[in-house]
Amino acid sequence: MAFELPAPKGPVRDLAVEAGHTLGFALQSIGALVVAVLRFRLSISETLNQTVFIGRVSTGPSLLLMIPVGVFIAVSVGELAGRIGAGGYSGAVVAFVIVGQAAALVCALMMAGVAGSAICTDLGSRKIREEVDALEVMGVNVIERLVAPRIAAAIIVSLVLCSLITVVGVGACYLYHLYVQHLPAGAFMATFSQYGRTSDFVMALVKATMFALLSTIVACFKGLHARGGPSGVADAVNEAVVIAFALVFIFNTILSELYSVMVPAVGAF
Repeated sequence: MAFELPAPKGPVRDLAVEAGHTLGFALQSIGALVVAVLRFRLSISETLNQTVFIGRVSTGPSLLLMIPVGVFIAVSVGELAGRIGAGGYSGAVVAFVIVGQAAALVCALMMAGVAGSAICTDLGSRKIREEVDALEVMGVNVIERLVAPRIAAAIIVSLVLCSLITVVGVGACYLYHLYVQHLPAGAFMATFSQYGRTSDFVMALVKATMFALLSTIVACFKGLHARGGPSGVADAVNEAVVIAFALVFIFNTILSELYSVMVPAVGAF
């Protein structure tokens, strides 16, 4: 069948072969998604079902994780700013940290660790039950039917989730600034509006979309290539999560550096 990897022949060669197959699968999946959307062949019902499913499993953990992260940032910023007499600039630091980095990373970790593992488990179970092989025998395009809706759903959820996470993180920092540090709300909002830019939020959405795309492709690839029964599915899920985390941090570094080069910092000119 199409979703089978070559027999193992050594760790280095296996790594190179799997990396090549993953890259090819990614290009094929993105191409199938674009073609399905342009030709109106994307399964709307499957996309909606996957959107609801991914949103249901990711939203709660993401928001619950962002609240302590936001409070931790607020505490760290408040302590440091208080020592140097710049407590009124906590809004600027929140704009840099929450909007610029933390929101997209928390969204990525949830998409890779929660949604990605669920997608990989679902497709891996279908694979070992030979449902995927049956679809291929019937002439159904598995990537267009199973992978494309999940990629589209992950992108939609990541955009909404990143926005919610940003609001929750900034809100947690604002409440700490207001009710714990007893500092004026105007100082926080003034520095936040001065140093927080729309381009930072747009870049966070771009990052969230890229991370969701990477995590979903890796999860789908590992799930569709699972073998060895239930234990093989569990191994595929573990590998998918680890690979997705690694790719997220690599691409986050690349995108952050590109953004810093293309968009000057506030006050640079």
